[in-house]
Amino acid sequence: MPAKKTAPKTTRTTRTAAAKAATPRAKPAAPAKVRAARAAKAAAAAKPSGRPQQRTRRKSLIGNVIADRTPKTVIVEVMRQRSHPLYGKVIRLRERYPTHDPNEDARLGDLVRIEEGRPFSATKRFRVAEILSRAGEAGAAATQVATAASALEELEGVTAVLPTKKDEEADEAEEGQDEGRS
Repeated sequence: MPAKKTAPKTTRTTRTAAAKAATPRAKPAAPAKVRAARAAKAAAAAKPSGRPQQRTRRKSLIGNVIADRTPKTVIVEVMRQRSHPLYGKVIRLRERYPTHDPNEDARLGDLVRIEEGRPFSATKRFRVAEILSRAGEAGAAATQVATAASALEELEGVTAVLPTKKDEEADEAEEGQDEGRS
């Protein structure tokens, strides 16, 4: 029996990832319509509009100063309550915010309002907006957190409570029943 003849093996050379990255490839040209649309969009973005850009409302929180050892920095603890999603028990949540205090007015135990702003350092994103009450004030004269928070909400016009989804569905069901009766 004659032996099978096989073709000589050839080695394929492949380009490495570095060689592929080093080789510049031209992008296919975009159609004229697309180029015109991109140019118009870029021109519209560069030209300022007639109305001034409105800033977003800054987050404002109320809490107690729990540390004031660092220069121009105080740690403010903000307490809030929420109910547990499954069991319904009211849970107290505490969050601590490193806060910028440029005048170093806030002292340990003060009730302060802090406002969100630009980053003041690696960790500080809030600044002391005002001191609501001092730690040394008499207990009856000192402002409570809940009172100060409700006054702030009234000042900002956030007193209206939005209905929940369940309330909206119940109202729609009642309206549907009322229309069916008449």
